[in-house]
Amino acid sequence: MPRPSFLGCVGGEILKLRRQGMIWAMLGLAVFFFAVVAGALTTADNIRQTLEKTPSSFMFSMYDVYLAIFNVGSGIFLLIVSARLVGMEYSGGTIRVLLARGAGRVRLLLAKLTALALVGIVLLAGFIALAAAALYATVVHWEGSFEKISSLPGNVWHDLGVNLLVALASMGAAILIGTAAAVLGRSLAFGIGAALVLYPADNLITVTLPIFKALTGRDFWLQASAYLLGPNLDVLPRVMQTDHVARPAFATPLVKVDATHAWLVVGAWALALAVVAIGLTRRRDVLQ
Repeated sequence: MPRPSFLGCVGGEILKLRRQGMIWAMLGLAVFFFAVVAGALTTADNIRQTLEKTPSSFMFSMYDVYLAIFNVGSGIFLLIVSARLVGMEYSGGTIRVLLARGAGRVRLLLAKLTALALVGIVLLAGFIALAAAALYATVVHWEGSFEKISSLPGNVWHDLGVNLLVALASMGAAILIGTAAAVLGRSLAFGIGAALVLYPADNLITVTLPIFKALTGRDFWLQASAYLLGPNLDVLPRVMQTDHVARPAFATPLVKVDATHAWLVVGAWALALAVVAIGLTRRRDVLQ
């Protein structure tokens, strides 16, 4: 019998996402909060003074602010959306209908991941447009022109590429966490709950590890922080931008790590989450 094509499955998942009012509501709320933060930045005299004295430092500060905003906002959004897109099939029982039509368990999951990746790319492109417009409006409002920014040296724009790469890695991790949680629990509620717990747990563990080190006198506890997902994602902007000091918004490893180590840890977590999601989907039948 003919089976649904992969592109057809991806199109179906995108259609599901487009018709979820919750997604549009979250995006609208995110735009509102971004407008509030962007408006607040225009009243920050210290940032304005930095622009007047050292435009490069101003841009680096904007990178830190905007990257933190995007990572937090897109992380929460993609954790919820990915867990919901995968978990709703199990909670609603529609997974049986899709499989009965020949979609295939792994093919269906890969279609969902592809649709979520496309959503992430659109989300990043939209944020870049908003951030660029806000930055342009702020600088022109303060200086009367955009010349100080347009004439910045090349290393500033190189660091912009670094921040975009980190943002892509953060989105990919969020998608895989939400997907793996939903597949593991086969439940919408479990998927969203488990997905939203991981990053706060990472930061909480990092904060408490020095206590265990003080109690036991062993450096093992500090070394363990170098293998947590959240801290390694947070430290990437700092270890990859050597021309200035980037300021991570959340917890970082309690021991010194380099960019290679951080990327290897993030890659290992991504691989493990993908193996969990795809492996469990492939091995477990849907019987009810």
